[in-house]
Amino acid sequence: MSDPTRPVDPDSPLARRGFLTRVATLSALAAAGSGLAQRALAQAAKPLVDPPGTIPNADVLAAKAQWFSTHSARPLTWSVPAEYHDFDVTPNDRMFIRNNLLTPDLSPANHVLRVRGLVDRPLDIPLAELKKMPSFTTQAMVECAGSGRGGFQPRPSGTPWLPTGGMGCPAWTGVSLADVLKRAGVKAGAVHVAFSGDDFGAVATAPKVIRSVPMAKAMERHTMIVWGMNGGDLPKIHGYPLRMVVPGWVGSASTKWLSGIEVLDAPFKGTYMDDSYRIPRTPVPPGSKLPADAVVTEAWPVKSIITLPGSGDRYKLGGLVVVRGSAWAGDYDIERVDLSFDNGATWQPANLTPRADKYAWRRFRLEAPLRAPAS
Repeated sequence: MSDPTRPVDPDSPLARRGFLTRVATLSALAAAGSGLAQRALAQAAKPLVDPPGTIPNADVLAAKAQWFSTHSARPLTWSVPAEYHDFDVTPNDRMFIRNNLLTPDLSPANHVLRVRGLVDRPLDIPLAELKKMPSFTTQAMVECAGSGRGGFQPRPSGTPWLPTGGMGCPAWTGVSLADVLKRAGVKAGAVHVAFSGDDFGAVATAPKVIRSVPMAKAMERHTMIVWGMNGGDLPKIHGYPLRMVVPGWVGSASTKWLSGIEVLDAPFKGTYMDDSYRIPRTPVPPGSKLPADAVVTEAWPVKSIITLPGSGDRYKLGGLVVVRGSAWAGDYDIERVDLSFDNGATWQPANLTPRADKYAWRRFRLEAPLRAPAS
């Protein structure tokens, strides 16, 4: 495992790119001299006002590692590049941040989970009572639907995630959603289960974050109602005191600050199901307009990140290079990881860590001689 305290080398390509990007952006705005540019600068300089009942961004970020990159302040989105994510289990201070609204400051003493809809017995479960149900801990992936967007060409709209940012694999503690639904009694005709949280926007008209998943995924044992992360309480930014974890699926399904569950006879209709978090049904050329028959995002395809070497790391020709990383595949298992040092001309199988929890990523490692590129 690499040294988690390693600072960013100011001479590295990563640091230089970030500096040059910031300078170029500010210079372009200043040079433009237009009313639009002047308004943009004025808005950037205007401090954000934190409404009552919310946690300021500065308090949230104080608990995060120094290598986080800011993608937006409102809603708050932050992530670290892969080279600072060289861990078997994602630590709290490296877990990405993706808010759609503000960060609420909720009291666990008054928190109640409501279960409604197509159920025999509507439930109002205080947090303390929920914690008395049979619980378990499992490591599982949560990843923003737009993760890696910064590496796409042409650059799409939306949060400019780093090419290797926007995902994490902590250990979660809670109860199976299926056990709560069985306690409520699911009626015939149930098709989807919707989740809603207690976060809210800076304006009253901001739509609530509500997302639903098919009944089969809701009843899968590892779909969890979570109150713990990595052996402690959920951090406030990650959903305290209660959240959903729908492992292997896009992060929008894993509702934070969970307070409501509703069993439905059809998929939920709303902003975060119908207007965003949608993908083409079949592949389209990069940069194409989203087709009318697009579908809501669900399980992730196979993905991986390289966590070692890092950007700017140097090695001597003829020596050995150690490559480490993580791979995952939504609802499926990783069977093999191959690496190429010559742009795909040849491939070498990496060593995989033993299988762990069903939805945990698998770590891989390969040690190989470093040779000069073929001329």
